Formats: sequence, C-alpha cells, structure tokens
Amino acid sequence: QFSNDFSASTEGLAMIEYIMEYIAHKAGKDALEVKLANMVKEDNPIPDLIDHLKKDSNYNERIEEVKQFNVNNRWRKRALKIMPMTYDLFYIGPYNSLVSVYHADGSVVITHGGVEMGQGMNTKVVQVCAYTLGIPIEKISIKPTSSFTSPNAMATGASVGSECVSFATMKACEQLLDRLAPIKEKMDKPSWEELIQEAYAKGIDLQASYMYSSNDNLKPYDIYGVCALEVEVDILTGNHDIRRVDLLEDTGRSLNPTIDVAQIEGAFVMGLGYWTSEKLVYDSESGKLLTDRTWTYKPPGIKDIPADFRVYFRRNSRNPYGVLQSKATGEPAFCLASVLTHALREAVRAARLEAGHDDEWFDIPNPCTVENIFMTVGHKIDHFILK
Repeated sequence: QFSNDFSASTEGLAMIEYIMEYIAHKAGKDALEVKLANMVKEDNPIPDLIDHLKKDSNYNERIEEVKQFNVNNRWRKRALKIMPMTYDLFYIGPYNSLVSVYHADGSVVITHGGVEMGQGMNTKVVQVCAYTLGIPIEKISIKPTSSFTSPNAMATGASVGSECVSFATMKACEQLLDRLAPIKEKMDKPSWEELIQEAYAKGIDLQASYMYSSNDNLKPYDIYGVCALEVEVDILTGNHDIRRVDLLEDTGRSLNPTIDVAQIEGAFVMGLGYWTSEKLVYDSESGKLLTDRTWTYKPPGIKDIPADFRVYFRRNSRNPYGVLQSKATGEPAFCLASVLTHALREAVRAARLEAGHDDEWFDIPNPCTVENIFMTVGHKIDHFILK
C-alpha cells in the first residue's frame, strides 16, 4: 500500500485496497489475510502495527459482536474493517527562517516562509527553537509571514511545511549558537540574558537566517498507519453511523502530540466527507457545477465526527531523516478514510445476503451518499411483507 502525495495518494491507495478486497471476495478469503500476503516482507512494520491495533481495539471480540448483531437485526447492519497504509513523503521547498535575538531582554523573534493555517506550524517552530537554543518558549514569538522577509518561499503544503520551516529554524539557531560559543566559554555559567547582553557588547550579530532547499539533501521517508473502523447502516434509509474508529499512525518522535493528534483526526474526518457526502453534480448541458454552496455540497460537520475516535502513535518510533526524529502528520490519515467504503459495502452485503441475494461482488458508487447506499441494498417490495 504505497501512496505519493496527498493530491493523488488517496485515490491510489483506495484503488489498491479495492483490488485486494475484490481478490479476497473472489477467492473466499479474509481481506486482511490477502493484504498481508501481498505486502513487502522486508523492513515493513505494517504487520506488527496491525497486531498492535487489533489488541488495542479489541478487534477479534468486536468482530464476533458485529456478527451477532447482524444475526439479530434485519434492518440495521454493522461491519468492522481494517485498512493499512504506507505513505511516501518527500520534501519540497525552499522555506526560510529568520531568527532575531534582542539584546535588552534576550527575547527571540522568528519570521519564516511558511503559512500558519491552523496546522500548528508556529507552535512546532517555537518548540524547535526553544529546544535548540535551550531557552523557555515564553522567550520566543512568531511574527506574520511576509514576502519582504521570505521573498522566495514555496507554497505551504504537502504535509512538509512545518517540518521544513522547523529545519530551517533549527539551522539558523545553530548558527547563533556557533557565534555565541566563544563568548560563553569566557563566562561563568551565564544565563541566556547575560550571554546575549555580553555578545551584543562584543559586536556579535544576533540575527541569523537559513533557507531549506533541495541542496540540504534531506531524504524522503515512509509514514505507516493502520485504521479499524466500525460502522452501522440503516438499511431502510441508507443512513450510516460510524460507531468507533481506532487509528494507529507512525508519527516518529512527535514534536507535539496534541497537534499531531488533531492533525490526524482532522485529516481523517475530511476524508470521511470526501468518500460519503461531498458529491459533485454538474449540469448535463452547460457543464456548470450545481453543488456550489453549502445547501447542496455537504462537507463533514460536527456530528459527522466519530463519537468514539481513538488515535494511537506507534510505540518507540524514531525517524532518522526527520526534524528531531519526527514525522509529518498533515495528510496521511486522509488516505485511511477510504476504509469506510469497505465497511459500508460489508454492511450492505450482510443485508443483501439476508434478503436472499446471491453473494456477488457489487459496488457502491462513490461518494457513498445516503441514496447510493440505499439503492445498492437492492430492496424489493416483497422484502417489506410481514411474515
């Protein structure tokens, strides 16, 4: 299961997962067994992650509960599916960072080439700066991005903005530490403020900048993840409810677990909307987009977030190629959201079998809207006659 950048990785991963599910159905085998059999065997942590997620999510027990629920309920069906992911992350750039230290109180101001848009970039940059310089985060502030200080920065995206800006900030801070080292050696355990004031008196430049670019030769790396999703479908209407999500992702050594959990949750919920409610409808004659407002185009809302949503980090993970051994978390979880399409199909399959349909492969058209789910069930009038 390999993907390559958010813009196409979702579809690419969904395609290969669809193929695995189809093969498993035709071969009469468990889909997860088919996926494991077709994975890369060397240096692949996915099988171990699947085992861990099965234990954390009580997968085996819940599978039996799902089967029993389906036996006892004609018009509501449940399904529980697991989906693995390997996300191939590569760097783009350039991104710069300008770090300025003020001699009066030792405060630090950073201006960088990234755009903070809620992904927590500024928080991570401040943390990396504080860690590198060895000072409290209260000493550091971020000023708005400007083309005057970052004239050639790449557009922020592809999950690597925070990482590249943090890398540039770390390098700029290392330049400052190199300049301060000779001054510090001549002082007796000075505080940060004392060191800065002495360096200023000695004419040391207290501003440094660095630009991450392809010349830094940072190596791409893989991000691994596994997701287990349980869904319940109302067979009479096509409505569905995601009962629980367990998502295990390899975040390396997370720079900020709170931010990374939020990024994973947000990306996954965004993916749920992509695969279920965000349907594009065009006028057949003019080609005009008809679903162009919130009345007709439905991104996920607050009630679409799974009420039971559990995010786990891979235990004791490290990343030799990332900033302070971290890994990006912005986009990979979006790809895992296509597990919902397989869970919906499995739930509908249970309803079709109970209604007397043959166990043939069928597709729920994407996105899996309420009407698409309802129509795929294959209702017949005699299904509604009381016996």
